[in-house]
Amino acid sequence: MHRIFDSLLPLAFALAAVPASASGMPDISPLDTRGYIREEAAVPQHFPVAEFWQIMQEELAGEMQEVLEPVKREFSAALVPTGEAEADWNTNSLDLTGHLQSLPGGLADNAVLTLGEVSSLEFFGPIPAGILADWDFVQSGPKAVSPSEADGGIFVAIGPHHLLFMADDETKTGKARCMKNPIEKATDHVTVYRYSGTPFDPGSDASLEAEAEAIVMHSMMGGLSSPIICSVFRRDAEGRLVSLAYMPDGRPLGLMDDDGDRLQIVSEVDLYEQLNANYTSVFTDEDLSGPPEVARDPS
Repeated sequence: MHRIFDSLLPLAFALAAVPASASGMPDISPLDTRGYIREEAAVPQHFPVAEFWQIMQEELAGEMQEVLEPVKREFSAALVPTGEAEADWNTNSLDLTGHLQSLPGGLADNAVLTLGEVSSLEFFGPIPAGILADWDFVQSGPKAVSPSEADGGIFVAIGPHHLLFMADDETKTGKARCMKNPIEKATDHVTVYRYSGTPFDPGSDASLEAEAEAIVMHSMMGGLSSPIICSVFRRDAEGRLVSLAYMPDGRPLGLMDDDGDRLQIVSEVDLYEQLNANYTSVFTDEDLSGPPEVARDPS
């Protein structure tokens, strides 16, 4: 995966998509969660979405601990270096921050969009004002930094109507960007937002399924931790932007990279169209949002 926070997600997503019998995980899905809601705790028509999240997270806490065990094992395995330290690992790369600054609008008007297993949009400077005008706050972790106060950060789609935001906490090492500190618990650092254009309807199966999937995917990251990881950006032989993960000593983390990612520099931002419209459910393998956005790369 191309960025530090993204590296926590793909394995969780991949394991969630594997049948329980194959992965050793308990069978937990939005449909199961919806059945629980219907049979055990009918949701009032005007039930606030934030309260719904809190209750369901408490109810699913035990099951999620079982789910997290294989995710933790797979994530730990992916953190094993795949080679010896490379002498030029943090110099033989693109200075992405400098490149974005050189484009019209600079860091304020340019971001990196990643389409692939996990759709994300990252800013390397202050988050544009008004970017969340169509989004409602759901919840945030105790160490989360709001977009308005962040010096950069990443938005990640976790459902057809939901986003996570995590502020950057990085330092530059040559042309590489490295985490300043390890992550003990990913969800301590993230804020959840929900698209206001699709109201939460507790009387709708589709609405409950979408909400439950986002809750499960958010919860799957709850117990994950990460050592300090660095990332570098390069152009491949065809000129496409790619990202590679490294340990701070220059050893590559090849298992963290995703060849299927498509990275683009974009100057026009619409979180819902660029992220949620590209979201594919890991439980149903169906696109739940709409046609993909064609992004313009000014680089």
